[in-house]
Amino acid sequence: MQTIYLAGPEVFLPNAMEVLSNAKNLCETFGYRALSPFDGEVTNQIQMERANQIFKENVSLIRQCDIVIANCNPFRGACIDDGTAFEVGYAYSQGKCVFGYSNDKRILPEIVKSKIQTKSHVSGYAIDNDGYLVNEDFGNSINLMLEFSILDSGGGLVLGNLETVLQHLKSRG
Repeated sequence: MQTIYLAGPEVFLPNAMEVLSNAKNLCETFGYRALSPFDGEVTNQIQMERANQIFKENVSLIRQCDIVIANCNPFRGACIDDGTAFEVGYAYSQGKCVFGYSNDKRILPEIVKSKIQTKSHVSGYAIDNDGYLVNEDFGNSINLMLEFSILDSGGGLVLGNLETVLQHLKSRG
């Protein structure tokens, strides 16, 4: 039985344990064993040491899995959760197959403009309040480093949700 690591900002939901338990049960119905960031053993109560232990446990869980499925929906802004982005990159570097899902397939500049304030710039691109151009218009809906690490891993970026990815995996055999 293949093992999936579930990456995403769901850990920040007030009912995170329930949401991730349901996600793991859904994976089981498709014939997969699922791990979530909460499956690591974290015992330290000192803040930075606890954070370091969470990091090490999550990296260990990714090493144990065959597939990473990442929630690539924007989180607290226009882009995916930065922890999830790390997990995608780490999984790619470990040779894991990575799938991402998002319920928004607009191109990244459109997503950025819908999430943060921008203004016109002489370059023809929009510019954000920090002075950065919104010029990542390559047709992708997430950062190109993430999208192409997902695709190069043998996985894919799917429009939908976790269940959509699991259906896609099942149809691949």
